[in-house]
Amino acid sequence: MNIQFVTKKGSGAAAPKDPNVIIIATKDIVTWPSRDPKKVNMLGNFTFTANPKIAIVYMTSSKTKAPYENEGDEDSITIKQSFEGEHPGDELEVNEFVANWLNEPCIIIHGSCQDAYRKVVGTKCAPVQLRPSGQNDNDARKHMMKFEQFAKSEWLPGHFTGAVPSRDPFVVALATAVTVNEANGSLYQLPEWATTAAITFAAIGLAPGSIVTLIGGGGSDPATLTSGVTDKKAILINGTTWVGLKGAVIHLEVFNNGGLTFLLEKSRG
Repeated sequence: MNIQFVTKKGSGAAAPKDPNVIIIATKDIVTWPSRDPKKVNMLGNFTFTANPKIAIVYMTSSKTKAPYENEGDEDSITIKQSFEGEHPGDELEVNEFVANWLNEPCIIIHGSCQDAYRKVVGTKCAPVQLRPSGQNDNDARKHMMKFEQFAKSEWLPGHFTGAVPSRDPFVVALATAVTVNEANGSLYQLPEWATTAAITFAAIGLAPGSIVTLIGGGGSDPATLTSGVTDKKAILINGTTWVGLKGAVIHLEVFNNGGLTFLLEKSRG
């Protein structure tokens, strides 16, 4: 018997919104976090092309909202995601943002100041696009930004606990001695490798629950990640070795059992 219980775990009151909203052009996303079998929780981090088109835009907290609606008839219902916000003022930068993001398929990453996750509006095959409007009168000067899906899908906005895109991947010098810490971030670009070698971790300093992503560097004999149960080892799904082919990715969650620290595989691609 497979019964799903949806219990009350918190208040339905509004949560204060993080005013810094992240907008990412989908053309520059190389790999996407996969969703687990329940279709909402996103496993892993995003990875990008060189110099991806990303914007972080201030939106008035009390004016942001991210509703979704349904469309279609019986047995053919789909979901339409959207995001709405307001940017106060009429400075050059916000006008340039509007001009340069028109007709740009993208996703939105936004969150609240009390949740441990962020939400992702838009998907790979059903991104959102900006539909702007502006006000400049005796009452206010501001830009209203609505992002809408035009393609229909069955997906709700995703729950994302990975790294917020804010820096290029840390370039690892030696795949045999990877140091994972706050200074280096969550994305790690492995080097090309010409001699068979196992990826090992010299240190794991990120907090438990953090998501670490390794990006393969390829080479004539790429480095490999194997499963183990000793300190600073990765525990891989089904014990399957990961090969660091160029562009391959694996997402790992930091786990500490009180004495040992492991990296648990969440997904790969």
